[in-house]
Amino acid sequence: MNYEKIVRRIRQRIFDYDGTPKEDKAGRVLEKAKKRMLKNLVFGDCKKGRYSGLTRKELNRTGTCETDWY
Repeated sequence: MNYEKIVRRIRQRIFDYDGTPKEDKAGRVLEKAKKRMLKNLVFGDCKKGRYSGLTRKELNRTGTCETDWY
């Protein structure tokens, strides 16, 4: 399972855990998964558009193209 799914699953179920051993383990796993997830993210390497200031991935998500922002 990738780390994003692990983080999402623990965050959804964190209040269901009873007792300290389960809470402690969930906290440790969540912290490790968040560290690895953030380590895998790339910041600042994506080329941004001249007019929109958005990356190609963000433009695809919004359904627009660079010239729409001009």
